[in-house]
Amino acid sequence: MTTILSIDPELSALREMVWDLLAQRSPAAHVHRIVDGGTAQDPDLDAALAELGMFGVDVPEDLGGGGGTFTHLRQVAEGCGWAAGTTRILGTAATTGVLAASDSPAARALIGSVADGSVAATVALTGVFGRGGSDGFDAREDGGDIVLDGRASHIIDLPGAAVVVVRATDSAGQSLFAIVPTDVAGSTVARQEVLDLTRSIGRLELSAVRIGADAVIARGDAADAAAEAVAQRMSLLVAADSLGIATRVLELTTAYATQREQFDRAIGSFQAVKHQAADMLVRTEMARALVDEASTAVDESRPDAAQLTSMAKDLACSAATWVAGRGMQLHGGIGYTWEHEMHIYFKRAQLAEQLFGDRRWHRRRITDALRAGRR
Repeated sequence: MTTILSIDPELSALREMVWDLLAQRSPAAHVHRIVDGGTAQDPDLDAALAELGMFGVDVPEDLGGGGGTFTHLRQVAEGCGWAAGTTRILGTAATTGVLAASDSPAARALIGSVADGSVAATVALTGVFGRGGSDGFDAREDGGDIVLDGRASHIIDLPGAAVVVVRATDSAGQSLFAIVPTDVAGSTVARQEVLDLTRSIGRLELSAVRIGADAVIARGDAADAAAEAVAQRMSLLVAADSLGIATRVLELTTAYATQREQFDRAIGSFQAVKHQAADMLVRTEMARALVDEASTAVDESRPDAAQLTSMAKDLACSAATWVAGRGMQLHGGIGYTWEHEMHIYFKRAQLAEQLFGDRRWHRRRITDALRAGRR
């Protein structure tokens, strides 16, 4: 594994355990079989990760989790990117992030089942990343119940989820989060096709869906704070996934460059190839340094966590796209074939740039933070 920066022994042990599992359970041939099936879901891999406690690794122990930190979870996300794993780790992480921030009985009753992997769940987080269009949910009270209407697209890990935590706006203009079973009357889930075949993405439509008032787990300022926290959390996990992509592409490319020969010499001996590989390494390690620093800032609840997260998302995702592009070029024609995993990493990197905020959205947040610091 390519790495320059060292990590502490506990994180190193967790990282090695996750990488070993993913290398065994999610080799390239297996990923191809999954995506050829058209589901982008791998229940066996999810079960293996859940058995190791990775779905709830950063959930407090008294809520049924492993009691670790966000930095532990970020190692898992990087491993999933490294293996192009078709797992629902992102949807689960979004859900545990929202549930852990709430002290409502409904949230406390659900989080343990999500953390141990027995309940598949995700979050419909509309209105956070500046998406336009018709996405959004409205909530109104009716006879002591809450009635939800609206729709949202590109919800990660929605297909197959039993529960979705929906962010809606009530009649007073306040935000709220509510737990909604996906099989409730009036709920429709549809799978969406995207460039990255390793991701399971879906559209949710709610039409006069009625839930109990006790299903609302956050409202008003608490809901806004939870939305901001989960936005940081998911942006940084996607950045870590992209870091894993860049790391794996670099490994594959350097290995290929030492084996593939032209003019009776390994292509890695040519100066032009060496320079490309060096640039790939530099971009990967720059991204690693920023993802590490942002993860620490999130764990320590530092005031610069949001800014660092956006910087990490921007840099890591753009680095992965660049590295994957160079990796395909250095593999020559074989890198473009369906049988080779290089194009899978390239497509995963492309989608990651759009997930949970594109470059424009994150750069605007960085700019706003810098301007606020000068006042």
